[in-house]
Amino acid sequence: MSKYILAVDGGGTKTEVICADETGVVIGQGIAGPTNITTTSVGAASFNLIEAVRQAIENLPANDEKEFLALAMGLAGLDSKSEYDEAHKIFSGSLYHYNIKKFILLNDSLIALENGSNNPNAVVLISGTGSNCFGRNEAGETAKTSGMDFLLTDQGSGYGIGRRVLREAVKSFDGRSDKSSLENLVANYFKISSISELKKEVYNPLLSKIEIANLAHLCSQAYAEGDRAARDIFEKTVNEIIIMVSTVVDKLNLNSKPFDCVFAGAIIMLPYMQEKVSWLLKEKYENANLIFPEESPVFGALKIAIKELVK
Repeated sequence: MSKYILAVDGGGTKTEVICADETGVVIGQGIAGPTNITTTSVGAASFNLIEAVRQAIENLPANDEKEFLALAMGLAGLDSKSEYDEAHKIFSGSLYHYNIKKFILLNDSLIALENGSNNPNAVVLISGTGSNCFGRNEAGETAKTSGMDFLLTDQGSGYGIGRRVLREAVKSFDGRSDKSSLENLVANYFKISSISELKKEVYNPLLSKIEIANLAHLCSQAYAEGDRAARDIFEKTVNEIIIMVSTVVDKLNLNSKPFDCVFAGAIIMLPYMQEKVSWLLKEKYENANLIFPEESPVFGALKIAIKELVK
């Protein structure tokens, strides 16, 4: 019987899966849609996980009996015991036909942190479709900010940027602000002749969190053109990220100690965001070691699965 490990990064936009052998050597990879059940239906989330796993294991020997020693899954939107219980029931049930010996379910911030740091004093900032910040210290204490999804939090995220893009386009259109290139960019994106037609595109049906987050690239385009409103959106996003990180650092009393600060998510990897956030954090915390991992957070899930097996 051949033995394997599965690792999953279940995000608000996409789900990544890797399949590895017992030693951690990656054999296959898969990618599908989101598995965040706060913003995705249970049926769609289950389908996406199954599809990503199918892709990751499709090249394994067909006639070989397989045993999956562990599956470690980092999941966006997993912030309470009730959410954990619901997600565990849904996703372990979705994969019941696989021979999975150990199913490990974690908040996605934990796999992102594991992917970037082994330091007992460490903070991770996720800024992608949504946003959150999590940290730990050598005393074993943990702290977090945000992570309560788009109506309650998600400042400093793609969703936060996308929502401001829409509002700045309307303000430009009706004269409450200086003219912004976001007005035309939004109209062109939705293939409408004027922002006066935007209501239908936004409300019928209501845009999802992912669809609004996808508008963040319009802000990048406008910023590259020197648009003032786009620059203001990015500056506010940076400030919100700094507040999230600083709050966690303060809660853990890491201000005067060396600590790792790991970053994950598409928004924080934008050149402007990465440069400005790095500069402000290094100015505030001279002992901070800023880490932008080259590998995806799904490799943090793989590390966690392997650690669980050797306990």
